[in-house]
Amino acid sequence: MSYLVFFSSAQAQTEIDSLLALLKTTPRDTNRINLYADISWAYAISRTHPGLARQYADSIRSLATELNNEKGVAEADFYYGTAARYAGNHAQAIPHFQRYVDYNRLRGDSARLGRGLYQLAVTHSILGDYEKSLAAYYRILPIYQKLGNRRGVAVATMGIGIQFENRRKFGEAIEAYRKAQIIFDSLDNKTHQVDVRVNLANAYVATQRYDTARLYYEQALRLDQELGNEWGVATDLCSIGIMFNQLQQPDSAMVYHRRALLMRQRIPQKNELAISLYHVGYTHLLLKQYDRARQYLKQALSLAQEVKAKPLVRDAYEKLAALYAQKKDFSRAYVYSQWFTTLKDSILNEESSRQLSELQIKYETSEKDKRITLLAKETEIQRQEVQRQATVKKALLFGLALMTILTFLLIYIFRQRLRHQQQLTAKNEEIQEAKFKQQLSELEMKALRAQINPHFLFNCLNSINRMVLDRDTESASRYITKFARFIRLILENSENTSVSLQNELMMLESYIQLENLRLKGRIRYEIRVDEAIDQENTFLPSMVLQPFVENAIWHGLMHKPGEEPGFIRIGIEEQEDQLTCVIEDNGVGREKAFTFKEKTIVGSKSMGLQLTEERLRLLNKGRLERLIHITDLKDSLNQALGTRVDIHIPLI
Repeated sequence: MSYLVFFSSAQAQTEIDSLLALLKTTPRDTNRINLYADISWAYAISRTHPGLARQYADSIRSLATELNNEKGVAEADFYYGTAARYAGNHAQAIPHFQRYVDYNRLRGDSARLGRGLYQLAVTHSILGDYEKSLAAYYRILPIYQKLGNRRGVAVATMGIGIQFENRRKFGEAIEAYRKAQIIFDSLDNKTHQVDVRVNLANAYVATQRYDTARLYYEQALRLDQELGNEWGVATDLCSIGIMFNQLQQPDSAMVYHRRALLMRQRIPQKNELAISLYHVGYTHLLLKQYDRARQYLKQALSLAQEVKAKPLVRDAYEKLAALYAQKKDFSRAYVYSQWFTTLKDSILNEESSRQLSELQIKYETSEKDKRITLLAKETEIQRQEVQRQATVKKALLFGLALMTILTFLLIYIFRQRLRHQQQLTAKNEEIQEAKFKQQLSELEMKALRAQINPHFLFNCLNSINRMVLDRDTESASRYITKFARFIRLILENSENTSVSLQNELMMLESYIQLENLRLKGRIRYEIRVDEAIDQENTFLPSMVLQPFVENAIWHGLMHKPGEEPGFIRIGIEEQEDQLTCVIEDNGVGREKAFTFKEKTIVGSKSMGLQLTEERLRLLNKGRLERLIHITDLKDSLNQALGTRVDIHIPLI
């Protein structure tokens, strides 16, 4: 598997040189496929050699096909997509990423599925498909949380914040960015520290908190300069320029936009270049430098149409319409305004409708000289009407201001009450969580004590003693080895509230082998785990299965007559957010076991079973009604064939 690393331009070239040198000594096997992948990625993120990035993606596919390596062919799609994305060809990247996601979803490879979904989310966002982007981020988040990938969680959280910002939900966006910032700062990842600060600054600009925004922009710019990241520096400069334009300071804005444009002209990234051309053009428009504004805006429009960046195309249409309107070229202004309204995602608001109506009227009057005079007369009449109604309007404005003050006062009081309720709710949740952890900890300690019960330890040591007295030293040595391994596994698993399914099954198998040695080989067993389950990355409460197997041996198999062998079958499947474990034995059955006056599953349960059921119910939190189901296995003559226990275990 190739690991994705982010470099500055200088770092990327150094890394590329190192990888190319390594390529000369690498044989044509899977290692060479991974090396091709690293080279393709390094060329792509450098943003200076998109063609070479695609060539090495070709090499991945060619060698993977030659080696009949299906996974390698799928990896090629990922690197085709990144080559297209970093070259600014976002529409071309989508099908490659989608094929990569579909392949890894079918294989159940969570890590690769997560990185494919991330690339899809970013690309959809750039193309203006915000709903698709947000849906992809929400799919990524639980994947990275389950994998324990904190950087991935932070990246997904930041992506969700970007989509909130695109939908003008700035409060939610800032909250998401702050969560991501805490994680990135703790990981000391400067690249992502830059990204989250730029996003925070953009959100603060949108909410007119300019001093805070400028602070974050300056932090991001300093970090990018330390990294030698020219592409990032250009992004920071462009963002600062946008802020100055919003502050009605186009002269200052032009300085930053010009610097950003010069940098982006050296980087073959069409989408970013189009953004800088647009902002330089818009700033010229604010400065009333119409010829230069038209030149840059049309260049931006052409590039945005080429890379299919719909939001940028829409904005370019809007600014060109404004430009021609200011130049009184109402015919062209009307055309661009129509294109803008066609592309705009939501219905025009009242202000936009008014502007469109005015442009249309001006366009019609420019074509018909007679209408000019009529429009002038109508304008004069309207002016006189405005003067007559001035007193009425002042009164209305005063009333409106008073109502606004009262409304804000009511909103403030409501928010204060709501904040107080939220604080109380949060405090109650903290108390409940603390109680839950305390109960779970107490149950785990009791489960450990029940797991290593004195009766079991006495039987094991007694068996070892008997083998020593019988001079069966080989069996005694084997028994001691297995006994020591079992105790070690129990103590290791007891250190954590959850363990991997692989470790739990190792401990369970060690226990069965011990009992089998003690009972002179009368127990056979079989453990089957669904192939779709990743045993190393599937976690469940520690020491949760052993009490059920112990119950099957002691109350079912031990009472079988003569030397008749006993059999235990254990099957495990994953269903949504739980594991279903089925334990079957061919013992004497519960009814006969009861006649031996032993404790059974249905009667007076053993302490280990009671504690296990309590732990499961505590972790389940009411999601499932029945966690443990017991079935008596019988033949057609109603004779006992054994017992089956179905256990539903919530995944952690």
